[in-house]
Amino acid sequence: MIPGPAIILVLLTAFQLTGCVSADLDRLAADVPSAPSATYMPRSPQPKPMGIDNKQLLSLEGRSLSLAQCIKIALEQNPQTRETWHRARSAAAGIGQARSLYMPSVDVTAAATRGDPVILDNRQETGTVDTFAAGFGVRYLLFDGGARSAGLTGAESDLLAANFQHNATLQDVALKVEEAYYQLLAARELKRVAEQTIRQTQYHVDVARARYQNGLVARSDVLKAETEKADADLLMVRARSRVRVVQGQLANAMGFVPTENFAVMGLPENPHQREMKDIKHLMEDASSRRPELRAALARVGTARSNVAAGKARYWPRVTLNTDYGLRDRTFVPERDEWSLGIGITWSLFDGLNREYTIRRAQSDLDRSVAEYEKLLRGVELEVWTAYSHLIEADQAIEAAGVLVASAEENARVTEGQYKNGTTSIIEVTDAQTSRTTANVRLVEARLDWYTALAELERAIGRILARKSN
Repeated sequence: MIPGPAIILVLLTAFQLTGCVSADLDRLAADVPSAPSATYMPRSPQPKPMGIDNKQLLSLEGRSLSLAQCIKIALEQNPQTRETWHRARSAAAGIGQARSLYMPSVDVTAAATRGDPVILDNRQETGTVDTFAAGFGVRYLLFDGGARSAGLTGAESDLLAANFQHNATLQDVALKVEEAYYQLLAARELKRVAEQTIRQTQYHVDVARARYQNGLVARSDVLKAETEKADADLLMVRARSRVRVVQGQLANAMGFVPTENFAVMGLPENPHQREMKDIKHLMEDASSRRPELRAALARVGTARSNVAAGKARYWPRVTLNTDYGLRDRTFVPERDEWSLGIGITWSLFDGLNREYTIRRAQSDLDRSVAEYEKLLRGVELEVWTAYSHLIEADQAIEAAGVLVASAEENARVTEGQYKNGTTSIIEVTDAQTSRTTANVRLVEARLDWYTALAELERAIGRILARKSN
C-alpha cells in the first residue's frame, strides 16, 4: 500500500505537469498567426547563423578586374561554393563514421542505487539496500554479413558524389560570372553606340536648323531631326540603366552586394575565329568531363552499396563482449566481477522488413541508373545546342559586320545629299536608324558568341580550364 505522503507527492507532481502542459500549449498557440488571414510576425528578431556578417571580407572598390580575376573572386566569395564544399566535408566525415564500425567500442559505467527489493520466492523484504558499481566493457563486431563493408563503400560513393557536385557548382558559378561579364561589356558597348548616335543626331539637328534659317527647308525638317535626337537621348538613358543593372548582376554573381563599384577589362577584338572539334568528340569530352555525370555515377555506387547492405541483414551478427568491474554495498566497491563471451544475433523473422528493404534499395539502384542515362542524354543535347548556337553566332558576327559597313556608308552618303539639298530629312533619319540598329546588332552578335562559347564550355565540363590570371 502506498503511504499517504507518497500519494500527495504523486498528485502534486501530476498537477504541476498538467499546468506545464497547459502553459506550453498557450505558448505554442501564441507562436502561430492569430487568424487564418493574419501574417506571422516573430516576437523577437531572428538571429543570424554564426559566421554571417554584413561586412565584406574583400572590397572591389575602384579595382579593374579581368574575367579570370572575376571568376577567381567568385569561387572564393560566392556562398554556393561554400555550401557544396561543406557538404563534401560532411560526406568525408561520413566515411570516418563508417570506418569507426571496424573499431572496438569501450564503455565506462558507474551506478549508485538505493532500494527496497523483495525476494519473490519467499516473499521476504531485504530492507533498504545501497549498491555501488563501476566498470568498463569492450564490444567488437566480428561478423555482420558485409554490412560494414557496404556502408563504407556507400560512404565513399557519397563523398565522391559530393565532390563532383562541388565541381559542378564551381562551373555553374563560373558560367554565371562569365555571362554577366560579357553582358556588362556589351552594355558598355551599347552605351558607346548611344553616345555616338547622340552626336550624329545632334549634327542632323544643327544641319536642319541651318537649312531652315536659310529658307531651304520647312520647319518640319527641324522638328523631325529634334525628334530623332530625343529618341537617341532615350536610348542613352536605357543604355546607362543597363550598365548599372548588369554591373550589379556581376557583383552578385561574385558574392558581393550589387552596390560594389568596380571596373572590368575589355576583350580582344574579333576573337571569334577558332577551330572547333567535331561535335562527336565534344560529346565524348562531355561524357567524361561533366561533374554532374560523375556525381550521378557515384550515386549509382551508393545505391548498389545499399542493396548489398540490405542483403547483409540475412546474416547473423557476431560480437565479442568483455566486461570487468567492481560491485559492492560500500561507496568504494571492492568486489570485482568480469565476463568474456561471444554473442550471436540472428533475426529469423522481422515482418518482411528485410525483403522490402532490399526491394526498395534495388528500385533505388535502377532509378539511379535511369537518372544517369537521362542526365547523359540531357548533356548531349546541351552540347549540341550550344555548339549550334556558337556556329550561328559566328555567322551572325560576319553578317552584322557587313550590315554595319553598309549602314555606315548609306548614312554618310545620305547626310551629304541632305546638305546638298538632293534628299529629304526622312531619308537622313531612316539612314541613321539603320546605322544605329546595325551597330546594336553587331554588339548583340558578339555577346551571343561569347555567351554561346561559355555555354559550350560549361556543357563540355571545361569552363574553368582556359581561365587563367
